Amino acid sequence: MDSLKNCKPADWETGFESKLTTESLMPYKEFTEHIEKSGNDQRQYRLIRLPNNLIAMCVQDTEAKEAAASLSVNVGSNANPAEFQGLAHFLEHMLFLGTEKYPKEGEFDEYLANNSGRSNAYTSFTETNYYFSVFSGALENALDRFAQFFISPLFNADCVDRELRAVDSEFKGNLQADNWRFSQLRARLSDPAHPFSGFTVGSTETLKGAAEKLGLDLREELIKFYQKYYSADIMRLVVVGNHSLDVLSEWVTSKFSRIASKGNTKPVFEGHPIGKAQLGKLIHYKTVCEKYLLKLQFSLPDLRSIYREKPLIYLNTLLDSTEEGSIYSVLRKSGWATAINGGSSGMYYDGFGIYDIDIEATPEGLVNYEAIVRIIFGYLKMLAKSGPQEWLYQELSLINKAKFDFKDKEDAGKYATTLSKSGQNQYVTPQHWLSHSSLFYEYDVDLISKCLHYLSPSNYRLFIGAQEHKAVECKLEEKYYGVLHNIADLPSHLTSNVKCSRSVFKQLHLPGCNAFLPDNLSVTKPDTLANPPAVEPVLLRKNDKIEVWFKQDDQFFTPHGYIGLTISSESIDNTALNHLLTSLLCELVLAELQEQLYSASIADSKFDIVQGVGSINVGVSGFSSGLPHLLKTVLQKLKTFAADAQRFSIYLAKVERKIQSRRLDIPMQCLYKQLDAVNMAPAFDQDMLEEALKHVTLDGLQAHIQLVLGKAYVKMLVSGNYKQSVAFDTSNQVLDILQYQPAPRHLVNAHRSLDIEPGHYVQNVPISDQKCLNSAVVSTFYCGSVSDMRDAVILQLLRNLVHSAFFSQLRTSEQLGYRVGARHDSTKNGKVMLIFVLEGESNPEYVTLRINQFIRDYRKKLLELTKEEFESSVQSLISLKQERLKSIDDEFRQLWSHINSNRYVFDMLDKETKHLRQLSKDDLLAFWDMYINKDTSQHYTRLDMQMWSAKIWQPTPEEFEMYPSAVLSLYGCLRAGGHTALSIVEVQSFLLSNVASNSADTVLGELSELYLGKQASTVPSESIEVTDTTVNNEGKPGVIFESLSKIATALQMVIDNANAAPRPATVNKTNFASISMKQSPEGVWLINDYTQFKSTQALHGLPVPVRCFVPVISESVPVEALEQAKVADSKAQPRTGKSTHVPLHISNAYGTLAGRVGLWRQAWRKDGQPAATSSSK
Repeated sequence: MDSLKNCKPADWETGFESKLTTESLMPYKEFTEHIEKSGNDQRQYRLIRLPNNLIAMCVQDTEAKEAAASLSVNVGSNANPAEFQGLAHFLEHMLFLGTEKYPKEGEFDEYLANNSGRSNAYTSFTETNYYFSVFSGALENALDRFAQFFISPLFNADCVDRELRAVDSEFKGNLQADNWRFSQLRARLSDPAHPFSGFTVGSTETLKGAAEKLGLDLREELIKFYQKYYSADIMRLVVVGNHSLDVLSEWVTSKFSRIASKGNTKPVFEGHPIGKAQLGKLIHYKTVCEKYLLKLQFSLPDLRSIYREKPLIYLNTLLDSTEEGSIYSVLRKSGWATAINGGSSGMYYDGFGIYDIDIEATPEGLVNYEAIVRIIFGYLKMLAKSGPQEWLYQELSLINKAKFDFKDKEDAGKYATTLSKSGQNQYVTPQHWLSHSSLFYEYDVDLISKCLHYLSPSNYRLFIGAQEHKAVECKLEEKYYGVLHNIADLPSHLTSNVKCSRSVFKQLHLPGCNAFLPDNLSVTKPDTLANPPAVEPVLLRKNDKIEVWFKQDDQFFTPHGYIGLTISSESIDNTALNHLLTSLLCELVLAELQEQLYSASIADSKFDIVQGVGSINVGVSGFSSGLPHLLKTVLQKLKTFAADAQRFSIYLAKVERKIQSRRLDIPMQCLYKQLDAVNMAPAFDQDMLEEALKHVTLDGLQAHIQLVLGKAYVKMLVSGNYKQSVAFDTSNQVLDILQYQPAPRHLVNAHRSLDIEPGHYVQNVPISDQKCLNSAVVSTFYCGSVSDMRDAVILQLLRNLVHSAFFSQLRTSEQLGYRVGARHDSTKNGKVMLIFVLEGESNPEYVTLRINQFIRDYRKKLLELTKEEFESSVQSLISLKQERLKSIDDEFRQLWSHINSNRYVFDMLDKETKHLRQLSKDDLLAFWDMYINKDTSQHYTRLDMQMWSAKIWQPTPEEFEMYPSAVLSLYGCLRAGGHTALSIVEVQSFLLSNVASNSADTVLGELSELYLGKQASTVPSESIEVTDTTVNNEGKPGVIFESLSKIATALQMVIDNANAAPRPATVNKTNFASISMKQSPEGVWLINDYTQFKSTQALHGLPVPVRCFVPVISESVPVEALEQAKVADSKAQPRTGKSTHVPLHISNAYGTLAGRVGLWRQAWRKDGQPAATSSSK
């Protein structure tokens, strides 16, 4: 399909000059012309082309302690062979599993983990992106390992089947995810001759099954794919580090020049996936969660060439508007919608584009979907009639210019990945690689009109998603995710001459001028600049109603600000009903604010009001000059809010759907929430919230608002480009608006964490999604106190070390699941925790025992850790903690976390660093033995949470009490393999008689004979088919079991447990049997009612501040203090900037944004017609 704009790909030949690296004297070409970047960006860039035509961007960030790299290959699922769906994604997985130079499986991830690093990759339709981040001191060796992925991967045959199971697990783990399901349905209903219609993820069936059917070797097909498409010519590499550009260029050239150049291997295909045969269709489809969704999907030409003009960003701004006269405004008044979103989903597609208009509808809106479609096309007709508005385009252009000029520094890994991906757009010039996604370069009225022309009734298809469709029967089933759907032709009155009622059409009009454009972008610096910058804010004022902290920007010098406050009250969430009422209040207030303040969000002024833990959290951020007024608007809406019956009903239903949809979260997420419910008090689970929903009323909500805002305590932080007097004035504004009485401090935010007594506990959490194939285990080890920084940093160091090994063993080697990892966390003023997580199809008892085995084995790895490896891990963690903050946003979040913790440890990073410098390997071992090692720990406190898929066998509480976990594990493996002839009683009896003195092979053979005998006695002999019989090395008959590996491992664990020395039983202070808890033969307590369990446990105390802070301003003389603050502020001088080529003082560059845009507004009337002749470009 043609491009929206007829132009040639950018010139990537001119401007490159031949160079040699400084050390090895290897040749490369460097782009020597100017590369446009933000004036606030102090990093240095070098764009180079290697002899093999690989394009690389070297980025020097002298302040960075963390380095990163990302390599984008311009081939993705669009290259999947028709007979091997998902092959590109499978290749992405396989490249991490060993190379000729570094053959050890998992070596790359292990190296990164030992240097506080991480890696990942993704496969999209037109791109596969590989990326990592690591301590800067380890960058060179990481790059050497990384480059080998694309030079000499091994594709080990013994890894193929195992990693294929990981791909299959990834696919099955998302079978019930609505976003994945719709994505595949959209593809399925595209042109079947176009690769867009394929299956992107892949599965055992589409890869190994397809190879077997065709009589082909999957590994050979994988290698063919790699050799055909992975060419240096279609690769873009970005490397970010604190090393000089010469050093980065040396490393990139020497390590990546060996990647083979095969020419432009990017797949080329004709046509559009949404052609004439696919347009004009009405598709009803069923969702898993209760949703009401409308999607108008338009077919557009290639969009990559229009980055200079950005006509779709212009249209997005209008279509997404929630202000008076917008699509959403009309739908909201009718009670038909709660959100709208317009946007392109094809900016990176080669050869075609797609544009979606999404409506989050209400049930009534779904019934009236035809009227909604008419309103949308009525609005588009109004836009066409009014014509493009140059003043609006200039508003967007100038605000995006200001955002770009003061752009904050991003995380190195995210930045590298974003740049490498955007570098694949062949129409973007080298000069614009860094800026093209941000800046508006050229107003083109014809191009805007052309885009608008494509958004027509004759050029779309309509998707309607809901759990149930009353008037439509969804009988068609999508092949891979099983999405039930129905396809029909759109009625003619929705595809041509679509009419919107005159009364509704009169309500649709263009927005007014943006009143939130910043009118002052000057930057004020403090009288004296600390070096290094101050790490803690100033306590400006404190009394029984409010606590105000202030931190003036003393290191970033941008015109940004952040104001946050927490409104704490006893009644916010002390009961499940109050928790829901607060949640509903935040939803309603935020919805009205989003409608009222849409222009603020366009002007980069962000606002939020969300429910916290025992608080309502309010925040505003963006360009500093307008934030106090924005905060005033937000607080006035909260204080005076009164919901009408219609909106209350709509948003109560939305909250109800949100709560109920949590039952369909992936098992791992469900267990995380349950872990929070166990650890914290008060806490409310799914059943409690659903019961409380029955008692939510409009009158109750209004009474709750008065209760919450009647007595409260407010904490506030003002940070950024502000003077002290602004912070003081803003705090007075808060008090004047909210008009609340002080709340007793002991009743405010009294959330506490449980102090779980030592012991081993397990809770089986019921699964709600009966179709979910995966089970999950979350094993939590409670370690030292959160206030003990030494314990906290030891745990952080351990987590960095253990995660890679845990992932490598249980995910890569044993293939127990796709979502596998180790993390550290903490409860509020309670304990720090080491948490092992695994989600997959294996039964949770088996997984738990494999976690146990890993923990036993890992102690040996700790013993074998060399002094150099230990010191390298410590230094990399120290370096990351010393990483300089990247923005005012980062600083605000860090300070705010310390304030809301009520401990005020603003110098935490420095203290943690001191503790890290004093650690030895013996400290790690001592910590492991004290908290993690069950054989040695005097404080062993562990909670295993298990969620069993409804598709597999699960032991009853009585079976849990009766049978050892190894027996339950083995029996679960037998059942999973389809071997159901033996009962658990028979398996237990057999094991008691055979495991004591026999080898695993012997016992496995005897168990096989027992199974065959049992099967023969219950099934006619002629129907017994032994297809999986193996022969051992001695020529003796082997076993018939499927899933042999797991069964053999499970059996070995039974033998190991039977022969292990008995451990002394843990003596608990609490008589858990009195609350009907069962205990396993190993002494593990089964929590069958976690609320009763919590009632037996003590609570940790409330946080204690580490020191006393004295307010700067005495409440006894606030007026005098304010005057003093204003005098001090008057001495501060505006800072005009750090860089000569970017105008920080905005009056010199833009006039002012408001003033400059005003000139455009004067030339255009509100109805969109020009007041005077104006050029179209």
